[in-house]
Amino acid sequence: MFTPSNGVLGFRGVAKAMALRSPIFFAGAFLALAIAYLTYFNITLRTDPVAAENRFELLLAADAPRRAAPHGERALAMRVRNGEDTEDVAAFKTRVAIAQIKRNNYDRGVDLLEQALLSTWARNLDIRERVRLQDQRARAEILAGDLESAVAVYASFIELAGDAASRGGEDDADSLNAYYAEQVAGARALFTEALNHTSTYKPVSRDPTTKLATANHMAALGSFYAMRDEGAYAAAGMLSTAYQIRKSVLGGDHKDTVRLALILGPIYVEMGRLDDAEELYLDAFHAQEPVKRSNSPDLSLYLKLLAGVYEKQGRMTEAQALYEHMRRIFQDAFGGQRYAVNRERDRRSDVNRPVSQYFLLDSGYAPTDLVSAAAYSIPTGKAPSIDEMKLRLAADNGNDPREANLPARLAQLVSLCRSESGDSISLRSGYRSYETQRILHQRNGRRGTVTPPGMSEHQTGLGADINVNNRFMRPTDRSYQCFEENAFRFGFILSYPPGNDYLPGEDSHEPWHWRYVGVQTAHLYREAGPYHKPQEFLAALPCYQERAASGYFPAAGEPDICLTQTPLLAVAASAGDTPQPIGEKDNSARILNDAAGNGRSRQ
Repeated sequence: MFTPSNGVLGFRGVAKAMALRSPIFFAGAFLALAIAYLTYFNITLRTDPVAAENRFELLLAADAPRRAAPHGERALAMRVRNGEDTEDVAAFKTRVAIAQIKRNNYDRGVDLLEQALLSTWARNLDIRERVRLQDQRARAEILAGDLESAVAVYASFIELAGDAASRGGEDDADSLNAYYAEQVAGARALFTEALNHTSTYKPVSRDPTTKLATANHMAALGSFYAMRDEGAYAAAGMLSTAYQIRKSVLGGDHKDTVRLALILGPIYVEMGRLDDAEELYLDAFHAQEPVKRSNSPDLSLYLKLLAGVYEKQGRMTEAQALYEHMRRIFQDAFGGQRYAVNRERDRRSDVNRPVSQYFLLDSGYAPTDLVSAAAYSIPTGKAPSIDEMKLRLAADNGNDPREANLPARLAQLVSLCRSESGDSISLRSGYRSYETQRILHQRNGRRGTVTPPGMSEHQTGLGADINVNNRFMRPTDRSYQCFEENAFRFGFILSYPPGNDYLPGEDSHEPWHWRYVGVQTAHLYREAGPYHKPQEFLAALPCYQERAASGYFPAAGEPDICLTQTPLLAVAASAGDTPQPIGEKDNSARILNDAAGNGRSRQ
């Protein structure tokens, strides 16, 4: 029977039971709602491209590419299914590609970027943005192990960079050319890791034409990195691979193969890989020997390089044998008195005067025998009438003045190398006055390597910057190899070799700048001068000339007396021949002298 007391007790019991059940009830209800929401959310993400894309962007912005990428792929697929064409989704593909690359799915990232870059949307982008996407694709290709595709991209950047691909070659650091060069420089670390410099990379393709194209691309990149700070390892990996490809396809005696030995050998020496450098130089020598004959002065470059390696290896007997062989070749070819002619006249007329930040020219210095380069059939890169397209005549005494002078000999050298290489070769810059140099340096500021006034060989009218195919000459050019082998026969030397400190800046290597010093002096530099030390040689030239006249040269491994005797060096910069310009440091010659301990010297 129901009573009030029973009713109250019953209601309280029900309330108490409900109170006990409420946490479980609400937890279950919340779980059911959460499951429903997640189900709805997942269905929405899988069916609504906008929702999927928003989720992708949020995760990508939160630096969660591994979670973002699947949403991006889903959104991309839904947009295509909904009828959007390639152009509509091209921009979004680049975003998904970035996520895939960040999550180390390089192959998919490359594929998406390639698709996007083929679109009209990409072609209408700002050129720098398009280059940036191409750079991202190439970087992903390196990480994916597809080096052939990556080097093709960066080699095309080098060509588009023009002069900016040469160290300090671009005056405007904000130019598009400089931007191309920056992208190539930025890939150096990736290439260093991807290419083992001690073992060459094996191309995937077996097609000879494709392999040679890869070798050409790697040669261009290797040369680029070789001229930059901390680029030796990337350069060695690139150039050694290119060398082996050319050797296997073209043969070790092909000039394109030999040319790489001239670039790669010094890098091996710098890295301490002397055995590899020796093998390169031996191969290069034997490749040239059947064509040029073993007793030809044209082979002197390879003899000198090989002897230098033997010295560093401690193989003095073999080095000495090569030096003596080279001297016999020069004596047979040019005679016993080959270095006595014109040496006093050349000194007085500054034909072989050193010029650098240690040997300055004063503001009033100007040659009096300037002539038009075009008048001597030298192709010019600028209007033939301007001063920059002029050179000194610097004619020999006692010889036919129409042939025995600077412009006539440069014309002969250019003609020879144009014939051998097939390159278009022209004079880019000849004479520049002190004032012109000052204006160019002021305009250039800290960009590039425009030499400050008073330090430039162009002021003498004896320096010639050489263009190849309308940009600065590069070590990978066929014509550069020709200049390296033959320039000394026409009186020219390379003024700014790798590792020099003749101009301000960390490195003033300029493979395009050739300086006339006269035939006899250039011969002596090749035969007996310190390798890649032209300013030191010119500063101590009287010493080298006296030793050449007496027939006494130091044996392999012995100190070079001409570089270690300060009084002899001081003569080169004293008033004995040509007065020092006002304000030039008295110890400028001794700065180049290791033994003196004054200033710095780079060996």
